[in-house]
Amino acid sequence: MTSPPTVTPPYTAYVATPPRVADAKSAAAAATHPASFFVSDELRELILRQQNLLLMHPNPQAYPDLPNEVDNYHELCPLEAPGQPHKSTAFGYITTCYKATNMKSGQCYCLRRIHGLRLAGTKCLQLVALWSKLQHAGLVTLRELFTTKSFGDNSVVMVYDFLPSAETLMARHFSQPPQLNGFLDPFQDPSIPRPYSAQKNAVLRQQSSLMPESLIWSYVIQLTGALRLVHGSGLACRVLDPTKVLVTGQDRVHVNCCGVLDVLMFDNNASNPLAMVPHYQQEDLVGLGKLLLALSCNSVLAVQRENFNTSISIVERHYSADLKALIMSLLLSPSAGRQRSIEDVMPMIGARFYTQLDSAHLLAERLEDELAKEVQNGRLFRLLAKLSAITERPELNLEGAWAETGDRYMLKLFRDYVFHAVTDDGRPFMDMAHVVQCLNKLDAGSSDKICLMSRDMQNVLVATFAELKQCFQRSFHEIFESTMAKESGGS
Repeated sequence: MTSPPTVTPPYTAYVATPPRVADAKSAAAAATHPASFFVSDELRELILRQQNLLLMHPNPQAYPDLPNEVDNYHELCPLEAPGQPHKSTAFGYITTCYKATNMKSGQCYCLRRIHGLRLAGTKCLQLVALWSKLQHAGLVTLRELFTTKSFGDNSVVMVYDFLPSAETLMARHFSQPPQLNGFLDPFQDPSIPRPYSAQKNAVLRQQSSLMPESLIWSYVIQLTGALRLVHGSGLACRVLDPTKVLVTGQDRVHVNCCGVLDVLMFDNNASNPLAMVPHYQQEDLVGLGKLLLALSCNSVLAVQRENFNTSISIVERHYSADLKALIMSLLLSPSAGRQRSIEDVMPMIGARFYTQLDSAHLLAERLEDELAKEVQNGRLFRLLAKLSAITERPELNLEGAWAETGDRYMLKLFRDYVFHAVTDDGRPFMDMAHVVQCLNKLDAGSSDKICLMSRDMQNVLVATFAELKQCFQRSFHEIFESTMAKESGGS
């Protein structure tokens, strides 16, 4: 029989980070986050923060009137600070958002409650059904709609996916009030009348902290991708507003609240509820242009008509001609008899799409590298769980000395060798590399030899990792067989 040209080892172990992934990390990041057996601190903190948000619950004293359950959802937790809810400027109704858990699936969702709304009919559920079929990374999916009186009034609740640690574009990029010479803008208070000169100066003052153009194009590609799916499905977003677009991570954007205006403004007497969709799709393109103009000028005042020329001049001075052309094409009215389409934006993005695609692939490779560490950590955890089930076991099958004899005694000495080693002066020897190396050699059944010594130093044994692996497998097999025998006898 011909020998194969290559041989795969009968074990698995930690491997080095691929060079292309290591090169993508900056030198500063490599210095602060050296090679480790575990995921990076940044990714761990992000995941833990998201999990904490999924597990948060309300203080009963702050929300005494919060219902225990609403329809098929329970464990409601408000996502807004306690107090009197405000009317949404985008929707014209008082709205409140809650994190809730579905009682059937156990998954968390965001419930957007619209206060004091009574549906005139159920025809609008047809549009909700259309929205629920759309799945896109740039959309917060609408799952269902139901009415309820659990809050003490007639409320409509729209259920969306819950994105923990997400924030709006408004909070991410426009939350800091403009300053002049270290002082706050006196016209920042909306109750104070703002003259035109103050509006223009506020726009101009934001030039010192303009966004990188690469980030704006990243938003463009993601938002146009979401719009392409929505418009291609015969629907319109109608919510391209900084307060309705969510940001997760560094630059992932998601269009939120899709379908709300479709429900609020639904006409039950209309023969075709989708007749106005082409008009709303044109408004989506204008809304995208306003959003990009505000981001480019770092000011929501940039979209006001009286500031248009000033805003375009800022874009012209600080960004490429392509970005200016894109914004102008979205904001200016098309020629007579011609309808614009989201497809018209694709050629204007051009080769920048490949830059975004490359960034997404690099991120995927980095996450795969982090995941590979946890695959090995999971393997070692299972090994440790089995080893802990064997050592120091009080008895097995009425044999009290089972853990202190035969193969189990060898494993007990090995456990001490790995975890209870001391230095020459008697201090504990704590070395993660030593622990990982010994466990990997045990799992692989290495032929390397180690010296095992009892705690009273009266017994010294020399054994290979392969022999210890055989002891390990036989001992755990005994426990497993005993467990299965008792389960069979009990049934």
